[in-house]
Amino acid sequence: MKPPEHAYKIGSCIWALAALTVIFTAGALAGTDWEEEKITRDGIFVYSRNTAGTTIREVRAKMTVDAPPAVVLEAACDPKTFKDTIDKYVKKNAYYKVGDPNVWYNYQLLDFPVVAKRDYCLRYEKTVIPEKSIYELRWQVSNRFGPPPQKDVVRVTLVKGRLSVKPTKNGKGSIFRYTMVADPGGKIPDWIINLANRTSLPNILREIRDASLKKAKSQTTLLSTAK
Repeated sequence: MKPPEHAYKIGSCIWALAALTVIFTAGALAGTDWEEEKITRDGIFVYSRNTAGTTIREVRAKMTVDAPPAVVLEAACDPKTFKDTIDKYVKKNAYYKVGDPNVWYNYQLLDFPVVAKRDYCLRYEKTVIPEKSIYELRWQVSNRFGPPPQKDVVRVTLVKGRLSVKPTKNGKGSIFRYTMVADPGGKIPDWIINLANRTSLPNILREIRDASLKKAKSQTTLLSTAK
């Protein structure tokens, strides 16, 4: 199944936001069990865990959305969901398609006001189980495309993430889960990274949830008009 054209923008969306809020974790080796960090008032669960050989923690968040899985995935991949962040901080954005329509690459250069510029190339792979309405997207660093390391730009060499969307038990909504483990490089203190892990990730999920609800409402309106 070929991903929608805007699915190629996922690197601009979720990863750029993660970089902006300094949601970075390192060393995705054998880790400990997940520990619950917080449950927000609007129902977002945030977890983290230690990973071998680092003081930075891997982060995970999940939520329930009153929209179908396909709509939630569309919202997560739609650059309009995070337009302000992308326009402000993503300075270069290049996409590379290969033979497999469910695999693509994305090179980005990010420019922030406080820390040094970062760049990376990520490989994305989408998996769909249509009969169960389950969608999964995985990404990790790849050197297949993009320019060589540049002066005054920190090349990110460790990024690994996954998002998954599946139906709720009653089939009326979706369960969205996001996991990220990465090392931004440079000299960002561990305590800042860990603090961001616990406090900033819910904002990303809220934007995805809000966009999902708007898309679901719009589709319902179109169907009603068609009748």
